[in-house]
Amino acid sequence: MEETKKIINQKIDWQKSTESEYIFTVTIYGKLWKLRLNDFPEEPLCTLIWEYGKQDLEEIGEHWTLPVHRGE
Repeated sequence: MEETKKIINQKIDWQKSTESEYIFTVTIYGKLWKLRLNDFPEEPLCTLIWEYGKQDLEEIGEHWTLPVHRGE
C-alpha cells in the first residue's frame, strides 16, 4: 500500500493512549491514528489503524518515536 510506505517514512511522535498500554495515538491531517503493539513474534509486530483501515506492520518507522513501554 503506497500510503503505508509514506507513513513509515514520516516523522511521527506517538502518544500513550488511555485505551490500553499497547495502543499509541497521534492526530495527523485532523484524523486520529492508532498504533497497536501485537503479540510478536506470533503476530505482526504492530497494526496501524487509520482512515485507510488496518495495516499490519513488521517494522516501526525509522523516524517514529514511541513512549517508553515496559513490555512483558
